[in-house]
Amino acid sequence: MQFLPSLRQGLFLTLTLFSSLEAFAEDTQKLPPAEQAIFEKDRAAILAMAGKFKVSFNFHETYAFKDGYDLKEKAYSESAYEIVKVVEDTGSQIVLQHILQVEMGLEDVIVKHWGQVWTYEDKHILEYQKDTTWKKSTLTADQVKGTWSQYVTQTDDSPRYESYAKWDHYGDSSIWRSKETSRPLPRREYTKRKDYDLIMGINTHAISANGWVHSQANRKLVKRDGVEEYLCAERGFNTYERDDKYDFSLSNTYWESTGPFWSQVRSFWTDQISKKENFSYQKKVDEKSLGKTIRSLAPDEEDKTLATRDEIAQAIKPFLRE
Repeated sequence: MQFLPSLRQGLFLTLTLFSSLEAFAEDTQKLPPAEQAIFEKDRAAILAMAGKFKVSFNFHETYAFKDGYDLKEKAYSESAYEIVKVVEDTGSQIVLQHILQVEMGLEDVIVKHWGQVWTYEDKHILEYQKDTTWKKSTLTADQVKGTWSQYVTQTDDSPRYESYAKWDHYGDSSIWRSKETSRPLPRREYTKRKDYDLIMGINTHAISANGWVHSQANRKLVKRDGVEEYLCAERGFNTYERDDKYDFSLSNTYWESTGPFWSQVRSFWTDQISKKENFSYQKKVDEKSLGKTIRSLAPDEEDKTLATRDEIAQAIKPFLRE
């Protein structure tokens, strides 16, 4: 009997996706041929970020803004294997989920990584303020004409940052360069540093012949006690090189068992964010973190039962601020 909720949810998601595709097909028929052609190129570029990759993550501080600030001499550099899955595609919205497969000794560790939600002509953009708080910005139809928003989620599917821009296409290559975007401290630093409060960054996604590149032009901002000042600038350069020989079977098995659960979690966050102009949550409640609380509900090898939407809501709501 434990599989019945999963079957019902799968049927619901299938019917919802079918309805969305039907509605979107009607919408796109209204696009002039030239705009339709660009739209299809945009979609192809976004979908090209899915697949199996060997990934390198590289960040280094380049120059100081604040007098007396010492740049980190050692650059951050890591490599791993990552599979990027298309987990939703309604036509006007594409959801990509990154899953890391990291070799640690004789074992591979699976990490549900970041997610990307791409939406065509999105009028509502979440702007990060500070202290896990976001403000919703509403754009005009003229501002979003022909653009795609990229909404990036954390490992627990809570919000991270969002921006929007048009894709530019040059022959076989495609490039999307965001507006300047505020966002929380990166995962590589948020447990190690307390000397700044957020990042102001410009993200560029460039599709290449053998994968894609995510580059970042960042500035680390102090925003506290009535003072706003930059510490330093940072450049990031993450490469995704296609690798069809690496064995991603563990990642695929993980996603087969947990994908329906994470779909429900994403749906919860989307519903909560849509109700508010300002959205905020606490990182910990009763000494337990939000991420651990959510992951504790995910099915595993011992218990494959799928948590219900009500159970997910009951677990997350104590972290939400009014």
